Amino acid sequence: MKGFRFRRRHADTSSTANTSINIDLTDADVDMDSVTTTLNIAGTEYAQKRREIFKLVKDLRALGGGVDIDIPRIAVIGGQSAGKSSLVEALTGISVPRDSGTCTRCPMECTVLTNEDVWSCEISLGRAGKQHEQFSPKLMAKKEVEIWLRRAQAAILNPHLPPNHFKGMGYENLRSHATTDQQTLKFSKDAVVINIEDPEGTDLSFVDLPGLVQNEDDAVISLVKSLVEGYISEQSTLILVTIPASGMSSPVLSAQTESSGVITKPDSLTSGATGARQKWLDVIQGRFHKLEHGYYVVRLPDDEERAKNLSRQDLERLATTFFQTTEPWKELLSCNRVGIPNLVSYISKVLMKVIEESLPYLKEQVREKLSKCLVEIQGLPKAVSIDSSTEVFTRISRFCKDLQGDVEAVNESKKFVHLNKKTYKAFKLNIRSTYPDFRPVTKIKEEDIIIDPQFVKDTLDNDVESRSPKSTLPPMTLLDVGRVIEDCSGWELPHHIPYEAIKVLIKRSVDLWPQPSQRCFDGVLGDLSAIVNEKITKHFGQFLALEKYIAPMIRNELGESTQRARQVLADVLEGETVPYFTQNNHYFETVRSNCLEHYRDVYRNPHRYRSQKAREEPVAYSPSVFSRTYEARILESKPEAPLEPLPYESERVVMATVRAYFQVAYKRVIDNVPLTIQRHLNQRFVNGLETKLVEKLDLGAANTSRRLAELLEEDPTLKAKRKRLADEKRQLEEMQTKLNNFQWTPSSRSLPLFPPKRPQRRPKCQATTTPPTPTTGAAPLHELNVISWLSALTFTHSFAPTSTFTPLVDPQEGIRR
Repeated sequence: MKGFRFRRRHADTSSTANTSINIDLTDADVDMDSVTTTLNIAGTEYAQKRREIFKLVKDLRALGGGVDIDIPRIAVIGGQSAGKSSLVEALTGISVPRDSGTCTRCPMECTVLTNEDVWSCEISLGRAGKQHEQFSPKLMAKKEVEIWLRRAQAAILNPHLPPNHFKGMGYENLRSHATTDQQTLKFSKDAVVINIEDPEGTDLSFVDLPGLVQNEDDAVISLVKSLVEGYISEQSTLILVTIPASGMSSPVLSAQTESSGVITKPDSLTSGATGARQKWLDVIQGRFHKLEHGYYVVRLPDDEERAKNLSRQDLERLATTFFQTTEPWKELLSCNRVGIPNLVSYISKVLMKVIEESLPYLKEQVREKLSKCLVEIQGLPKAVSIDSSTEVFTRISRFCKDLQGDVEAVNESKKFVHLNKKTYKAFKLNIRSTYPDFRPVTKIKEEDIIIDPQFVKDTLDNDVESRSPKSTLPPMTLLDVGRVIEDCSGWELPHHIPYEAIKVLIKRSVDLWPQPSQRCFDGVLGDLSAIVNEKITKHFGQFLALEKYIAPMIRNELGESTQRARQVLADVLEGETVPYFTQNNHYFETVRSNCLEHYRDVYRNPHRYRSQKAREEPVAYSPSVFSRTYEARILESKPEAPLEPLPYESERVVMATVRAYFQVAYKRVIDNVPLTIQRHLNQRFVNGLETKLVEKLDLGAANTSRRLAELLEEDPTLKAKRKRLADEKRQLEEMQTKLNNFQWTPSSRSLPLFPPKRPQRRPKCQATTTPPTPTTGAAPLHELNVISWLSALTFTHSFAPTSTFTPLVDPQEGIRR
């Protein structure tokens, strides 16, 4: 949303035409001689509409809408002893607590609504994100308000105690508690909410913020500063700064900031303070330190006048007399920038205009937040709506079905199966890398790279990363194989190859298989455990007690399934040991023949398998490069006939036989191990899980119903979140209803914000000459330097009306000349 920019304009003294959007900051609003007539307009159409719109804002805040929703308001700020408390009393007509030092230690949200009947006041507690909590009874006498305000502030500053603890306390008890309870906060961001209905009042809503403190520790100063910044940085907040006349402040608050200065204690300037008087006159007339909404001067009652309990009318008459007889203030009467009635009338109109313009955006804010809230609610697990036994059975059944769907790849997500396949593929490569690395030469030279024949001939297995892998076994030459044959020979006749030699060489590879097989098993088990934990949280996490009760059962079943599956896997691997056997004779013979042919060709033509580094520049070994070269040579080579018998034929036969059996067994084990894991770990675990879990619930026990009900106690964190969202939904729906039911669409017939003005002379308060240059050695700066502090803040107001309209105004509030 874009905010609302209050634009200043000067009156056109030659025309009676009205401009309903812009706000005149210099022309008169209220005639000081018609105070009673101006404020007592409760029966007019404008007053009725104004009361309705202010009541709407009050109701929205009461529902907790002031926290996350930008509801327009006026914020009253100032330093200690700046007359802020007296200003609040003048605006509300009530007495507020007064103590030495800081009076206001938490925000006070004040709403005054005109009531034609009787005066009344209600005090509530406004805590962040919650509906306002009624604190006081309906007070019918103003003298009762102050003590209830003290009690309410004590309740806010002591959140560790129930509010009822303070309702019966008197002045002494409250003072004693503030000094003895170590947990009492010095300041709080929670608010005391004051709702006043006053037959003599003007509809107004504002928040009185704690005064900016100096003589406190850094933490307290930072807290108060943060509190004030949080309020006044909102886009639709009009800032009312109280400045004592005796504390002339030279630094300037940006004119772009939606603010107005209220000069208090004008009677503190003596007749001899001519320099200070002239400076204030220059400021108010707009020569220096301009503010978006200008300045007002108010005279507030002193201690003696307050002690007399003078009526509002008496106090206004005293102020009027003061301004009419005292320099320089009497020069400002023509522009009506003096007195509480003028201030109240102006800021009430401004706030009403902002609220009116913000209604579409308020509706949009509430709609968006309600939509977000509903999405969060939909994301919560459903609350239990059936009996405990059925609920537990249903959750167990859904858990088992969901887990089984992942294992069998029938669920929408195939993540578990994909993880398993990735593990099985790694296992396949690990097993393949255990092949016997036979080199059909008598001596291995660095430049000779012998390619394993089977990975060239076996075109059925074409994984790119699997081609020509490096074996984990050390290479063996013809001489190495010959020594194995010799070591295994007994009383065999010449030319007889002992079978024991073949077994020894096969065993070297097969003995390496258990380790990668166990790694494969552990990888799948880890994925299974992770998905089991995920499903436990998904189906039972809503109920912490149920999760703690049933999760150990599930994990215990997984542990038992794991032990059984490990044993089956061990048996499968045991089956790959002696005797070494295959019935896949055709494949065995084909591989053996290919390998034997390859070993013979390498022995006859070693130069064909020699690296280029023997003849050219040395290059780094790259299997991908050399494999293509040698594979092509092997496939293209043809035996030269007739050939002489080759030596070491027995060794080559042993090499080919062992290599062929490895290929057969390798193909077998890379299927058997994954199938064993899938069958005996994954499927066996999920297939019988539901029955076992139901059996362990011990439904025959006498206390089953009570025990299951206790298990369905929702997790406190989730329960609190559900309640918070439900409360938020209810609040937002109530706000939405109030906003939708509020019918006020301004039309072209609506009256302007300010009534017509007759042509008149330029008021004396308007500057008609070039502002004088400030002299050197100006009066000392205001101690707290409130305006300077505000000017350092970064405001991001981008005010622009969202639509063109003409607000209602009471014609009786016209200026009487």
